[in-house]
Amino acid sequence: MATIRLDAFSQDTIVLHFGGPEGAIDAYTLANALIGFADTAYAVNAAIDPGQEIEIIVEATGPGSYRTVLRKLRKGFTGGVLSGIAGTILWNVVSNVIYDATLKGADPKPQIIINTTEVIIKHGSDTIIVPRVVHDATENVKKNPAVQEGVRKTFDSLEADTHVKEFGITGGISDPRPLISIPRSEFRFVVTPIVELEEQPLERIRKERARLIILKAWLNHARRKWSFEWNGVPLSAPVADKEFLDKLDRREHLLGSGDALDVEITYRQRFEAALGVYVNDSASFVVSRVIRPVPREMQKRL
Repeated sequence: MATIRLDAFSQDTIVLHFGGPEGAIDAYTLANALIGFADTAYAVNAAIDPGQEIEIIVEATGPGSYRTVLRKLRKGFTGGVLSGIAGTILWNVVSNVIYDATLKGADPKPQIIINTTEVIIKHGSDTIIVPRVVHDATENVKKNPAVQEGVRKTFDSLEADTHVKEFGITGGISDPRPLISIPRSEFRFVVTPIVELEEQPLERIRKERARLIILKAWLNHARRKWSFEWNGVPLSAPVADKEFLDKLDRREHLLGSGDALDVEITYRQRFEAALGVYVNDSASFVVSRVIRPVPREMQKRL
């Protein structure tokens, strides 16, 4: 039984593993697979970090059976508020998009457990742990037509070459085994259409549980926006839970900067047709219910 953590690609490089004859791969297969993979990465980057251009280059090759190192380079800096965190999770999201596509044919279906900070996927004898921010970004981009086309192009070329027995993704060129390994028998699940595209509503309301780190609080009933940090990203939102605010008035809860709240948060998303994804409306976040306060000391223990 293997436990795979999809938070291992925080650097600018990623390694693609092509299982087959030792140290060799057909030039056309390699070229087309790299183009498809790069197209996927460009499309994911455009969705999670709009405005920040990147360039992807082949940096090195190595054995095992054949491996290629890809490096992401930033072109200038025009990203927005999410640019910092988006830049660190790009390869994690790309890897998760591809892994998610292979699960279409899984029998039995994988068990998925969604927690506040991570998502646990139990598939056969494997347990895959995905950071919540990576999971949410994956869900937001995997229906993007450009992302789908890039993934399909990658696996079309691999399936056409009978010498390729597996495709893998890993963090280091000297890793004994790739972190993610997709056997040839699962290529067919990826090359079929990933989803049937449906007409998307222009807006939708989302509600989810989250842990918010308090940066600045308003300890009264004024509908002012508190300052939080959510998965490393700054967030401003009013607290609309009257019962919780009453407890603050009675000093049943004592809060300070660095403490956290486990909450239900509601926000609006708008569909960006050009990107094929929903984009959060940063002005619409509201803490609709406070589940419990989490002091700094308790966060360390958790």
